Amino acid sequence: MNTLKRILSAVLCLALMSLCLTGCHKKGEIAVVIGDVEFSSGYYACSLVFADTQARSKVEEGLSEEEAKEEIDYYKQKVEDTDYVEWVENTALETLKKLAAVKALCKQDGFELDAESVSTAKSNADYLWKTAGYSALLEANGVSAETFNQYMIDSYLTSEYFEHVYGKGGEKEIAADKLLEQMQNNYALVNIIEVSTSSLEDDAKTEKQNQLNSYETALKSGAKTFEEVYLEYNGISADEHTHEEAEEGETQPLDPHATVIGGEDTDYSSDYYEDAKAMAAGEIKVITKDDSIALVVKKDIVADPYYLENLDITLRNDIAGDDFEDYIKDYGEKLKCDINKSATGQFKVKKLVYPESGK
Repeated sequence: MNTLKRILSAVLCLALMSLCLTGCHKKGEIAVVIGDVEFSSGYYACSLVFADTQARSKVEEGLSEEEAKEEIDYYKQKVEDTDYVEWVENTALETLKKLAAVKALCKQDGFELDAESVSTAKSNADYLWKTAGYSALLEANGVSAETFNQYMIDSYLTSEYFEHVYGKGGEKEIAADKLLEQMQNNYALVNIIEVSTSSLEDDAKTEKQNQLNSYETALKSGAKTFEEVYLEYNGISADEHTHEEAEEGETQPLDPHATVIGGEDTDYSSDYYEDAKAMAAGEIKVITKDDSIALVVKKDIVADPYYLENLDITLRNDIAGDDFEDYIKDYGEKLKCDINKSATGQFKVKKLVYPESGK
């Protein structure tokens, strides 16, 4: 989300709009109590806003190309077969229940975030608030920087608790051979130059195809290395090109131009994954799709220990993430939940403010 730029009068209007639409809640007012965890009105509002943005994304993903061009009345849509407003409210409360479950489990296990993780969470919250524009959306809906800061720390707690349980030495540690198998079966390592052709005329498409074909020939004959091809394609002088040095205590990949791609259910999803998976290590190929074309050089992901180490938590999430999510969801549902409706009722899904779009 881009940082909001408004002239003073617009800012004043926005502030007044925020007061009218989100209500004036008391600082520290408790809106929801789940187990022995208390959530303030601002925290509930924060959860509601993120649930709403998630719902909007789900609606947009389900629209046809033509429908996406029209103005969307989100509130008439269904999300996962549930009325839009109901889904947002349910999801916001479910988020709080899962956070309460994690906090209860952490207390039970004597687990808490270390100082470094808390500092990282605060730094990321500060960046998102000040630089990524979160302040415009959240402040307009009654969420303070302090509340968002705590929301981020709690998100980190959830991630760290997962690692505590399923990571090395954890109660449900995932064996190294399972991680290796997951990486080999769902990820590939490539050198890749990908070109979008969706907006190109036929002559321009042909020109790009010929260019990548010529690179393929040069790589196969040994006339050029991938780095030389990369620099030439991007118009970078070899004298200007440098590779980042690893910081003390950090590792780095053997090939600085290598890229991890994965299947559609991974965070590294790529249209070229299935093609790359079928290629042998060292194989070079130009692959054409409906709206893109790519030069792909298949690498051996296992040959570089960097990837198994740096994909560690991703692989553990791939394997056990759903089980963890189901467990904390079920745990949260069993906790006693008291809702202060006078506190939550001031936040209406249909009255959430989106400053940039005016919605």
